[in-house]
Amino acid sequence: MRSTAARTGRALLVLLVTGLLVAAGSPASASLAEPPRDVVVIGVPGMSWSDVTRETTPAIWDLADDGAVANLNVRSTYFTSCPVDGWLGLSAGDRAAEPRDVSDRELRADPRALPDCGPLPTLPGPGSDALTAVEVSEADAAAWRGTREEIAANGFDARIGRLGQQVADTGACVHIGGAGSYLGARTEDGLLPELGPMSGQDGGCPVSLLGADPITRPEPGPERLAQVTAADRLVSDTVDGLPEDTLVLVAGLSDDGGTPGLRVLVASGGGIEPGWLASDSTSRTGMAQVADLTYTALQTSGLGAPEGTAGRALTVQPDDAPLRERQQRLVDDDAQLVVGDEVLPTFFRTFGIALAVLVLSLALGWRRAGERGRAILAPVSGVVGLGAMALPAATFLATVVPWWRAGSPGWALTGVVVGIIAALLALTAALVLGLGRLVPGAGGARGRALAAVGSLAAVTAGILALDLLLNEGRMTMLGVLGLHPLDGGRFHGFGNVPFALFATSALLAITALADPLLRTGRRRAVVAVVAVLGLLTVVVDAAPWLGADGGGALALTPAVGYLVLAVAQVRLTWRTALGLVVVTGFAFLGMAWLDWLRPEAQRTHLGRFFQSLLDGEALGIVLRKLETNVDILLGPERTALLVPVGLVLIILVLARPDSRPARPVRPLLALYPALRPGLIAIVVALTAGFLLNDSGTAIPAVAALILVPGLLALAMLSRPAWSRTETTARPAPSAGATTGSDATAR
Repeated sequence: MRSTAARTGRALLVLLVTGLLVAAGSPASASLAEPPRDVVVIGVPGMSWSDVTRETTPAIWDLADDGAVANLNVRSTYFTSCPVDGWLGLSAGDRAAEPRDVSDRELRADPRALPDCGPLPTLPGPGSDALTAVEVSEADAAAWRGTREEIAANGFDARIGRLGQQVADTGACVHIGGAGSYLGARTEDGLLPELGPMSGQDGGCPVSLLGADPITRPEPGPERLAQVTAADRLVSDTVDGLPEDTLVLVAGLSDDGGTPGLRVLVASGGGIEPGWLASDSTSRTGMAQVADLTYTALQTSGLGAPEGTAGRALTVQPDDAPLRERQQRLVDDDAQLVVGDEVLPTFFRTFGIALAVLVLSLALGWRRAGERGRAILAPVSGVVGLGAMALPAATFLATVVPWWRAGSPGWALTGVVVGIIAALLALTAALVLGLGRLVPGAGGARGRALAAVGSLAAVTAGILALDLLLNEGRMTMLGVLGLHPLDGGRFHGFGNVPFALFATSALLAITALADPLLRTGRRRAVVAVVAVLGLLTVVVDAAPWLGADGGGALALTPAVGYLVLAVAQVRLTWRTALGLVVVTGFAFLGMAWLDWLRPEAQRTHLGRFFQSLLDGEALGIVLRKLETNVDILLGPERTALLVPVGLVLIILVLARPDSRPARPVRPLLALYPALRPGLIAIVVALTAGFLLNDSGTAIPAVAALILVPGLLALAMLSRPAWSRTETTARPAPSAGATTGSDATAR
């Protein structure tokens, strides 16, 4: 047994090292090596790509046609962003907002409540002599410093005044004009650096900040159109006569007084080719953040971005597609996210109610039906379970169909999802037939039931993985169960919700593939399959250019390690458990170190966490994550407390399969020797993910979307097999039940 454990341990280490080397080979982001040149930033708060047309905004259209474009995420320290917040964010090079008179409890109860936005300070437009003689009163400077202190007291790291301070520290000047520009140019003490002529002129400043009056009418109509055309006139007046090598950035810095959304961003001039803007802060083509404007303006102008700037340099990916096509993609991305955010609660509430009614009807029918009736209800219930299990995958695939353009988008989304679920069920049936012929032990009611659940789980995990590999993770970003980038949490890879779906599906698929190998005594094959597929799962989740999920890697590594040991019949003692923890720690640090070796601007949060270890700040990050989870558990949504309660109950059932609470799943555990260790591995991943991620309470809850209907389908579809032995079956003691050895946790 010791030699088996040693061989298994060595194999795990080799596989982990291989995975780390693969992770090290992640492709670097392309950046433009540009000489220093003048930069003009024009803020048009509230403007979206749907506002931009050749007829109503000819100046912005021409800039975009010749330049690179993206959606701008304007999330401030609140879910909704005011024009003042956008200019403060530009000033700070980080998310910032004017403090609001709202309590934490009120924010948790209604985080998307629309704010009462105040007016922007306004200066004369471009070309006015008054722009070089703006004075700041001591009272105004003191109020600015008070705002800085209040932002810090609310727990935010934004340091307003960073852009203006860098201009002052380098002895340069800045040109300002229009609404809000005064806020963007101020120093940390609330003063102004030296003011000077417009960029691009003889003796002009390296950076100019100009602001249009904000667009504050969220509804389409004459009033919004008037605000949009006024902003375009300012852009036209500004760029008229600018040298060709001047970089012009047009940015919709904030929301428009309505629901949060993505805003316009254009970069033109300076030899920029038509195409897309990208940023390492989002790791995504076609999306940037306000802080990226600060970083890009300071770097491109030769002033240099100071340490602590949260943004990253904007880069260009050339694309010769017509502007209308590029614009349509940006409009669709914004619309899909906004509409999806609106229909999400109703969609899943309707789905939950419909599923509950259907399951309750089947349960009542089951109690009243005889044996013949149950023989009919069992496969029907199994198909219902598979359909519910296919829902998450269907919501991601639905992003390729423009359901959000329909007059009733909620119903359109429902119809699209139902159609995709039907297609996924047909695909699952085809896979089951193929596996029954190719894999020994995958036939019969017993084998087909697990093959159906495992195939659908593999399809779900495969959709998420292939989306990252081949589609830039667009389905993961845009799906109603995706990243929700409007919230500003993540823009790339796996967040908590996609991680929960991917990890649960992948481990369930591995379990389904391992079980027939175990039942047919192919021990070495099952160890190899579990180890290789488990490693692949960890790499997809953790690699910086794929899932980029540090917390997920910490959760998946011990889960995969346990599953490999279980199918290898290695008894789990305290010593082996400690070894799993050590291997997990080294694997995580190795991935974080490899990410840290990349250029600082290209690091994901894995590399940044490694830097925090070097800086001695890692403990504070961990404590903040734990504090966030505690706040959620004790917040107004008391149903969050069901998450740890449910995890404890599942752990008790799996730890004591002979207990009364385990009775409903006992026939399945007896029928499938790999099921118990597979479920234990899933629970390990979900528990670790719950504890290690901020807002980790979502992980077990979302995983239930896969696990609960999957187990229901497995139980109902395999009924012909387990009902024959239900009165005598005992739960399989371990993955090694065929040989009688005990490899389970004790």
